[in-house]
Amino acid sequence: MVSTAHLLFSILAGLLLWGGPGWLVARALMLHRAPAIALAPALGWAVQNMAMLALAPITGLSPSAILLVTALVCIGAPLLRNGREALAATDATARLLLPALAVAALLACIPAAAVLPKVGADGAIALATPIYDHAKIALIDEIALHGVVPPANPVFGAGGAPGVISYYYLWHFGAAQLVILTGATGWEADAAATFLSAFAALALVAGIAFRFRPSATAPLLALAAAASGSLRPLLASLFGATRVDQVIEPATGLAGVLYQASWSPHHVASASSVVLAVWLLAQVRTRPSAGATAVLALLVAAGFDSSLWVGGVTFALAGGGAVLVLAARRPSEGRGRFLALVATAALGAGALVAPILLAQLQVAALRGGGPPLRIEPFAVLGPAFPAGLRMMLDIPAYWLVLLPIEFPAIAFAGAAGLAMALRRRRGGETGTRRLASALGTLTLCALAISAFLVSTAGENNDLGWRAVLPAVLVLSGFAGAAIAGALHRRRWLAMGAAALLIAAGLPDSITLAAGNLRGVRSIDGGTFAGDPALWAAVRREVAADVRIASNPGRLEQLTPWPINLSWALLARRRSCFAGPEMALAFAPLTPQQRAEATDLFARVFEGRGTPADLAHMRQNFGCGAAVVTAQDGAWRNDPFAASPLFRLAQEEEGRWRIYVAVETQPGTPP
Repeated sequence: MVSTAHLLFSILAGLLLWGGPGWLVARALMLHRAPAIALAPALGWAVQNMAMLALAPITGLSPSAILLVTALVCIGAPLLRNGREALAATDATARLLLPALAVAALLACIPAAAVLPKVGADGAIALATPIYDHAKIALIDEIALHGVVPPANPVFGAGGAPGVISYYYLWHFGAAQLVILTGATGWEADAAATFLSAFAALALVAGIAFRFRPSATAPLLALAAAASGSLRPLLASLFGATRVDQVIEPATGLAGVLYQASWSPHHVASASSVVLAVWLLAQVRTRPSAGATAVLALLVAAGFDSSLWVGGVTFALAGGGAVLVLAARRPSEGRGRFLALVATAALGAGALVAPILLAQLQVAALRGGGPPLRIEPFAVLGPAFPAGLRMMLDIPAYWLVLLPIEFPAIAFAGAAGLAMALRRRRGGETGTRRLASALGTLTLCALAISAFLVSTAGENNDLGWRAVLPAVLVLSGFAGAAIAGALHRRRWLAMGAAALLIAAGLPDSITLAAGNLRGVRSIDGGTFAGDPALWAAVRREVAADVRIASNPGRLEQLTPWPINLSWALLARRRSCFAGPEMALAFAPLTPQQRAEATDLFARVFEGRGTPADLAHMRQNFGCGAAVVTAQDGAWRNDPFAASPLFRLAQEEEGRWRIYVAVETQPGTPP
């Protein structure tokens, strides 16, 4: 189901594919003399992926094309040098970061574990709850199998057409490169890419801490702060979960880097790109160059193409604020050139993201509905507070209650570290303080966006949950620098408070790690363990470009929310309708159309389908094949068996039937 050898090989391939070019680019750019090794994974991921995505329509997506584009990035990296001080003198100090990078790798195993299946003694499969959000593995398989950019829509295509993908798919494109290079499955590549995204973000945190406090201690303390979770478990144990839920709203997706990397690593990767983009903005203000501007455009594009909410909305507002702050700071010399280079980078990024942006606008128009954003305070306080006052009180409660509860290890220490960096004189206006002001602006704006803007495009407030990620990365780095400074100056009271807050958040992190490692056992786990054989049989009978009808609600107990994970993780074939949850993210359908499609497929696979229903599926959904399993109501009352539109291609007694559509003569209705 998932091979450990393939997983490790994919991780190694990703480190070489992205870490190598990233190291060369970081050395050439000299990002404020930070060690290149800390920035390389995130920087290389953004640059190589965007270069490959831009050239894929010309070169195709094959092992040779991937290696060629990666080689071109490596060869072109030295051209980014600005003057003779090209090579980063601080590479000699990189050895101080090695312990922190080892810890980052260990911590990155926690999100990766959320993706992996857990085999019990009885052979049944348990899956961790975050696997629900990794159903997008179907998109990785689609890109890798067909090698076409932009990819077809694996979830829905009207009449069986390839369809349009409106999702920000750069992260999945990167994982597909791992599939093509290593021969891994999409599931294995997703786990590897999840590890690499978490590792890159944590390495960036270590790099920020080292930049503002060059020592071996600061990066390690920054990682400890980043790994610490919420105070909610501690508060529940002290006061009772019911009482806590009366005072404050239950936990949401607004959380730290390990939690968010477990669920949505593409948002974490986008946040890393956003932080690096602002870091590079600070350098362009001091040392403008064409090479830095080109990399800036790639970083901005990578952020958007892997998260509309983080790299799109959040960076547009927070990055714009950072540009204004940097432009306003003295000296005034070079201000015009700085703004011109920023405008050039914006135009370049706009050209790079245009295909995905236009697809999103097109699908948004097809879906209808109101604006995707609205101004509304983040819901913080619980029913113990009067409803009339709650919205007003939520505004200060976000800053004074929610942030300290969700991010106890970084909220105070990170703010203190940022304040100290802004006060420092060493490095001058063009160095430490300029960089701190840019990162501080990013942090404040990102938190404000989370506090006051709500996304309405889906069922959840994804913008509010994800917008905090750049701030979390920055504050974690500053927290490490501040705590290391307190340790160096032997300020034991400050050290004790920081250690206490880190320790208070550890129960939440331990719970997350335990859940990701153990998974959740369900009554469907035994059936799921046998499904690789089912989908292998489907792939033998059904061509790669044929859309398959399968029960969207099958094995719904595998996750807390119903979704056909069996198809999403194992099929490597397109669906003609993969269910309402997948359609909400991918398909250009209105809410009414999604509801009608859901009812249609539910009827058919419950065994209540009519000949008209099957004709509708064949003609309007382009279902060129169908899979009926023993878990479906249609197993006992099979509408496909009597339909002239489908023929039985293969049957496994007591387990499944595979049907393929009967080819019709030209001009004959299906």
